[in-house]
Amino acid sequence: MAKIIYAPLINVNDDEMILLEWSKEPGDKVHKGEVIGMVETTKSTADLEAEGAGFFVPLVEPGAEIQVGQVIGALTENLGDPVEIPIHPAREEGKPVEPELPRGWTRKAEVLARRHGIDLHALQILPAEGETIGEMDIERYLASTAAMPGKSGDISEDLVGGSQPHGGIERVLVIGAGGAGAQILDVLTRLSWQRAVGLVDDSAGLKGKVMLGVPVLGAIDDAPGFFEEGLFDAAIISIGTRTTLREEIFERLRDNGVPFTNVIDPRAAVLTNVSMGVGNAVMPFVQLATSAVIGNNNFFSTFVDIEHHNQVGSHCTFGPGVMTSGGVQIGSKVRFGAGVFVEPRLSIGDDCVIASGVALTRSVPAKSVVKTKANYVIRTSDD
Repeated sequence: MAKIIYAPLINVNDDEMILLEWSKEPGDKVHKGEVIGMVETTKSTADLEAEGAGFFVPLVEPGAEIQVGQVIGALTENLGDPVEIPIHPAREEGKPVEPELPRGWTRKAEVLARRHGIDLHALQILPAEGETIGEMDIERYLASTAAMPGKSGDISEDLVGGSQPHGGIERVLVIGAGGAGAQILDVLTRLSWQRAVGLVDDSAGLKGKVMLGVPVLGAIDDAPGFFEEGLFDAAIISIGTRTTLREEIFERLRDNGVPFTNVIDPRAAVLTNVSMGVGNAVMPFVQLATSAVIGNNNFFSTFVDIEHHNQVGSHCTFGPGVMTSGGVQIGSKVRFGAGVFVEPRLSIGDDCVIASGVALTRSVPAKSVVKTKANYVIRTSDD
């Protein structure tokens, strides 16, 4: 009987990942504990180790996006044995699999929502794991929608600006309704000169839903039409799982006339003589030090330090706690995990992945994956 290889849970906040590579060829003999491949999440890369022995059968191609728990391969007892892929038990019985609600709500939020006729289920989308809708979320929703009872899912001109005067405030459309989208919306609540008026996302069933009081207006390719209708002034991309996807969306929308803006948290420090393009998202407690040069469409998570005279290309993503020294050169479409340290005057080429916990002491050529070996093992307690 074949041993099924499932996509593992690497980070508790990541439900999906990218299969970077298989390190074994189809039909190779594999021993328990051998590394058979590598996956990449939003924060790190990780080796896939065989949980048993057998002949390797890959079922997913490298480069594919995979979900936690997805069947991605198998180990057979004999070379050429067929592989039977297990089916979800509920589907075996022909029953529909009901999706779990991502979060609940506090009692105060429920009372306030009922008072204003708000359907709380309309707010049940894409929070961080374990998060709940609070009273403040309802207040933000009321402020942005004028409560609009009985019109769950409808989008009006009043909701997104439309022909209403906006007094010099830049109306921002957020591209992507995932976790990074919530981060950008959170930053926009603290800015007096910018206001989030909507999100777009290609995930099915999100149109008309609400995140942190801001509605999902439609799909990403709807953005140029929304701009022509005057529903927003500029856009920002929150998608951080794939730098190539960030680039593709940015270039496609810009070619279709969509302007981009920078969203910078007021608690970030942008020091003297910093040069910056457009489409950059700068989260709380980031420092962009003097004379740094920043390209377009980058995402800087909290506590990132881009030191003096650094140069950063375009379409890069930085996990929390990335620290660069002075004079570092970073190419485009570089993806950093969390807690990365970079020595002075190093260069990192285009299309690189720098995994969490790496301390770079020498330059990295383009299209490289840099990671450290784990120095710990997690086992189930015997207690």
